[in-house]
This record gives sequence, C-alpha cells and structure tokens, in this order.
Amino acid sequence: MKSHDSIIPTRFMCTMSFLVASIMILSTMSENVVASLPKNYTAAQFDANNTSCLLAVIVTLVCIGVNLAGFLAGFSMFIPSVNVLVVISHTVGCIYTCVAIMEAWHFLNLWYIFAFFAGPVALLELFIIGGTFCLGGMNV
Repeated sequence: MKSHDSIIPTRFMCTMSFLVASIMILSTMSENVVASLPKNYTAAQFDANNTSCLLAVIVTLVCIGVNLAGFLAGFSMFIPSVNVLVVISHTVGCIYTCVAIMEAWHFLNLWYIFAFFAGPVALLELFIIGGTFCLGGMNV
C-alpha cells in the first residue's frame, strides 16, 4: 500500500476526531468560562464570556463542516498536499481541544484553536471549491 492510499482515510478520521472533540467542548464550556473569570464575578461577566466561548465553538464547528462538505463532495479529496495539511491541522487542533477540555483552559484558547487549526484550512477548502466552480477545475 502506498502512502497516498492511506491519506484519504486518515484525513477523514482526523476531521471526525476534531469534530467530536469540538462538540464535546459544549459539555464543559462553563468550566472554561469560569477559568477565565476572577473569584468574584458577576452574572453579566459570565454571560459575556459564555457567549464568546459559544461563538468560538460554533465558528469552529462551521469550519469543520465546510472541510467535511468539501472533502466528501470530492473537491479536495484527491489533492495530496491539501490532505496532508488538513491531517496535520486537524490532528493538532483535536489534541489541543482535548487538552482544553481536560485542563479547563481559558476560553480564549478556543479562539486560538479556531484561528490556527480550523479557520485557515476551511478558507483553503473554500478557495478550492470556488476555484473548481469558477475555473472549471483545479490543476494541482
């Protein structure tokens, strides 16, 4: 079996793992929000931080959904360099998300996870989808 034969299932598994980890953060979100607050906090502070945390998780889930949709539709499935980039990005993002869950990190770290591991890859996927529709195909 050649290495490029296993990159497609690896990409699927890494994307699904990142999706599951990002969904799991919804169950521990309040712990991440409390970690960002001082000992004596008000309900308004909690609500503001909770809203920001929820927005970070939702935006990350949307980016993972864009990646999954483009992958399953076949837009980027057979581009090896994109597959390797997505595998690395989603694996590291999944690991950081799991550590954020277990260690109750500050909720701003979820924004960093989005900015470095979910957002850029989703933007790349959107460029590939746009290039396919606008240019009639991608010659990579």
